[in-house]
Amino acid sequence: MPYTDNFKRQHQELLGLVGELAAKVKADPGDAKGLRTLLSALSGKLTVHLAMEDKALYPRLLQVDADNSRGLARAFQQEMGGLADSFAQFNQKWQTGAIAADPGGFARATQDLASALGRRIARENAELYPLADRVL
Repeated sequence: MPYTDNFKRQHQELLGLVGELAAKVKADPGDAKGLRTLLSALSGKLTVHLAMEDKALYPRLLQVDADNSRGLARAFQQEMGGLADSFAQFNQKWQTGAIAADPGGFARATQDLASALGRRIARENAELYPLADRVL
């Protein structure tokens, strides 16, 4: 079993939750409580995923000196810090009351988040995980 199988599975789950959230925003933007519930589920999954990368994947890649694993791991780790901070701010800002007060703003912010997270997952799947599977 490749080292990154669990990370890839988590990516699919994250993309599924992002898709559910985006669909809910379009179908029922006034359901602030339901939207917040989905956002909380996404937050929980993303937090676990990031912790696993920080504690298991990046440290191992930083110990290996093959195929520029150290450089790529450092670059991804630094970039992810920015995305994690952005998500934390997004999650903190968009509580139920804020969603209810500005459903259009929440919809736009959710689209931006979905795009950023989708790009990041695609890059990890295309660049970081194949490297990890080769060298770990």
